[in-house]
Amino acid sequence: MKTSIPGLLAAAVMLSPAVALAAPKPIHADGMTGPEVVKWLQDAGYKAELLTDKTGDPQVKSAANGVNFDIYFYDCTAKPRCKAIQFSAGFDLKTPLSAGKINEWNRDNRYLKAYIDDDGDPYVQYDVNLNAGRTTDVLDDDFGVWTSMIDDFTKFIGW
Repeated sequence: MKTSIPGLLAAAVMLSPAVALAAPKPIHADGMTGPEVVKWLQDAGYKAELLTDKTGDPQVKSAANGVNFDIYFYDCTAKPRCKAIQFSAGFDLKTPLSAGKINEWNRDNRYLKAYIDDDGDPYVQYDVNLNAGRTTDVLDDDFGVWTSMIDDFTKFIGW
């Protein structure tokens, strides 16, 4: 079967808007602002409250899968933009968790790091870079890792 050049051009023109709509949205080279992270979460259907931490950087409170978490902002050298965020959740347990149990999590699981505070309550964190050519599609993927592994972590600690 022979395809004509005009036919190929017509197909390319017809497909180009779909390709443009599917293109990932780039994140600014200097990262994201607190309001941009809030909008990103809210657009995905999550609650998000913008606060300011004790150092003056943004902080966002949110929740997923029944777990409250905070988003802390780091590397805010191009304020109000920050080049990294950290998802963080803490769990107040009736029975303290042992260092051995937390070490088991850290040994057997990638991505989320965990630690226990002075009362034996576990915390879990996930760091995400927001600069250097990142897109919102990649951020969505990182958030998917966070939310799915939070479920794994809550089962692991018996919460």
